[in-house]
Amino acid sequence: MRLTFLFLTFFSLTQCFAQLKTPEQFLGYPVGTKVTPHWKIIDYFKYVQEHTSTKVKLEQYGASTEGRPLYLAFVSSEKNIGNLEKIRINNLRLAGALTDQAGNEAENPAIIWMSYNVHGNEISSAEAAMLTLYDLANPANSKSASWLEKTLVIFDPCLNPDGTERYINWYNGVVGTQYNPSTFARERHEPWPGGRYNHYYFDLNRDWAWQTQIESQQRVAIYNKWYPHVHVDFHEQGVNSPYYFPPAAEPFHEVITPWQRSFQGVIGKHNASYFDERGWLYFTKENFDLFYPSYGDTYPTYSGAIGMTYEQAGNTAGGLGVLTNDLDTLTLVDRAKHHHASGVNAVEVTAQHASDVVKEFHKFFNDANSGKLSSYQAYVVKYKEADHSKFVALAHLLDQNNIQYFAGSGAVKGYDYGNKKESSYALTGKDMVIPGSQPKAALVRVLFEPEAKLVDSITYDITSWSVPYVYGLDAIASKAPINKREDYKLTEIKNNVESSYAYAVKWNGFATAQFAAALLKNKVQLKTSEEPFVVNGVDFPRGSLIVLGQSNSKVADFKKKLSAAADSFQVQLYAVKSGIVEKGNDFGSSKVHSIKPPKVVLLSGDGLRAINVGEVWHYFDLQLGYPLTLVNLEDIGRIKWDEVDILVLPNGGYSFLKDKTQADKLGDWVRAGGKVIALESAVDQVRDLSWTKLAAIKKDTTETAKKTPVLPVYANRERSEMTSSVSGAIYKVTVDTTHPLMFGYQSYYTLKQDNKIYPYLKEGEGWNVGYLLENSKMSGFVGSKLNKKMQNGLIFGVEPVGRGSVIYLTDNILFRNFWENGKLMMANALFQVGT
Repeated sequence: MRLTFLFLTFFSLTQCFAQLKTPEQFLGYPVGTKVTPHWKIIDYFKYVQEHTSTKVKLEQYGASTEGRPLYLAFVSSEKNIGNLEKIRINNLRLAGALTDQAGNEAENPAIIWMSYNVHGNEISSAEAAMLTLYDLANPANSKSASWLEKTLVIFDPCLNPDGTERYINWYNGVVGTQYNPSTFARERHEPWPGGRYNHYYFDLNRDWAWQTQIESQQRVAIYNKWYPHVHVDFHEQGVNSPYYFPPAAEPFHEVITPWQRSFQGVIGKHNASYFDERGWLYFTKENFDLFYPSYGDTYPTYSGAIGMTYEQAGNTAGGLGVLTNDLDTLTLVDRAKHHHASGVNAVEVTAQHASDVVKEFHKFFNDANSGKLSSYQAYVVKYKEADHSKFVALAHLLDQNNIQYFAGSGAVKGYDYGNKKESSYALTGKDMVIPGSQPKAALVRVLFEPEAKLVDSITYDITSWSVPYVYGLDAIASKAPINKREDYKLTEIKNNVESSYAYAVKWNGFATAQFAAALLKNKVQLKTSEEPFVVNGVDFPRGSLIVLGQSNSKVADFKKKLSAAADSFQVQLYAVKSGIVEKGNDFGSSKVHSIKPPKVVLLSGDGLRAINVGEVWHYFDLQLGYPLTLVNLEDIGRIKWDEVDILVLPNGGYSFLKDKTQADKLGDWVRAGGKVIALESAVDQVRDLSWTKLAAIKKDTTETAKKTPVLPVYANRERSEMTSSVSGAIYKVTVDTTHPLMFGYQSYYTLKQDNKIYPYLKEGEGWNVGYLLENSKMSGFVGSKLNKKMQNGLIFGVEPVGRGSVIYLTDNILFRNFWENGKLMMANALFQVGT
């Protein structure tokens, strides 16, 4: 009797243990009736793994900036989970990323990667992730079990936990026991900076290729160890929009294969039938294109996957429920259901076509490795000593993206990025060759081709990002392949610092600015020469640094700090035995200035674009490595101006500049020696002040009046607007290389995102440091009505005001912090201008 009781008890416990809890049972509430914090979502994923360990494997792949864990969950059949590493290795062989032996298509399940909550305030996707995980992992679900025999599903339940928690903490702090559906209720209006962005206010959905953020770096590193076949990226849009799913809108980049296009349609039709049965509204083929390479749909697509975006209505105004224009209440419960349905459908339809998915994936990479996906067969980046730090940065970008490169040999003929003409060039040992035939051929093409073919001018983002322009490097695109001579390796700089009168450093790249910032933080005194000079037969350009030994004799461990900073940033130190030079001005000349460590304030807060504030913040904090004080606009009256040297005004609105008292106070500070760095829209607002002289934006000179005008057609209104717009086009800026703002430059490539171009500063008003001449456009879309306007005007200028100055940077030189060519200019504005 006792044995029977024990057996029944054991059987009962086993049955109970085998019944996996639903998200509702685990959380204690139905999904969507409360906003679930990130830690609790992760706890559910951990719970599912613990109770279905043969079908689910959880792996932490990193941590966010604020230290929150980043996880992947691998879900498949017991057989596949037991062979994860074998599947991964075989898949890399199918892609040609491993060449030790041929891959076997029959051994690979179709790999589906699903990304949730890249935008922290688009919360329905992470809620849906729990529902989808349960459906796939539930041992009682025979249908999903059959799918998992043919698929491996990889969940990333929250790409942006810092932004997600920022939103959730705010929302849960303002919502009552019952949500208020009114569109004007405070729970609809998230405070600055909002939860969309990560810690540094970056949009992680535009950072896949560039990987400026730690979350992106860790995610893409493991993504490129897997090369998934299908990638689903879950988002939210405005509360009044129906659901969006593929096929995507034009433009598709032409490198996207017919299979990638058609299978989007297959998945879309499957999803449509499910939505139709339930009467759910949706749209396809609108708004969300496949062009810009750094999205969660395009980066996977250019890496061989079927990359797709799914957009549910909601976003920051969604909350737990909101009243739409149709007088219907859109709830978080419904939003989660829609994303859950799309996720499950994506797995089902992929399982149905698993063998074709793997076969076409293999074909994609066979074509990539044989050069069939390339418009050019090689890209040659020409090496110059002055560009050394740019080459280091470029090599890092290529390594992050698994892009192959090498040192080539022979001569090359092809498209010259600088003059847009055919030219010939003999390769040197330090030139970098990026071949068009390699596993990442499609991504290489998209990132490097001079001008991407644009079949539709209406795009969701910028239309030009060619890497040689982004980095400000000379390059040639060749239709012919180039032979590999050897692996590419830059010579490592190792400095041996001995006692000397002084040390000179060439100001020729952002690494030099990082070196200067490190020394200034350590109270090392620096000087800069506004004229070039020659010492010991070595040419030093304008802006070169001079570190005097005697002036720094009281700095503890001076030589150790000097050599450590130089080696860290790969900067060459030149020992100088005397203050007299062979050419140029001696070190005691009035043309040689001390660099005062500037105290910098960056304005932030409501009214400013968080993403642009974040660009500057991230630049100082993690790239330049120089201290910065952020002050919210509402606290500007608290600033102790005598403790500030530089005020940075990022893109946004500045109501305090319209207050005469505050504007005059700012003017007094500038006249006394302060420096204002105005970026983008801040230029107009500073220009309007009584104590500045920059004139208003140039008016459009194109002809607008005709005897028989062409009247606009309503249906063409969106396309007509494009004739007067700039969609992130690249222009070559002519620069005054003698001005400190342009030390280290010979020219500059700028990203124009607007039609603003200013009249030249007149003699005595200031300096036209960077300007557009005729025919300056290099690549990207510019509306037909703007062609004549975008020339003969100022882009970058410096206006002296008393003992201070205003620096006008009308374009975004730190765009998403991947615009490498602008980083030195910002450092010049800090350390060189006004010294």
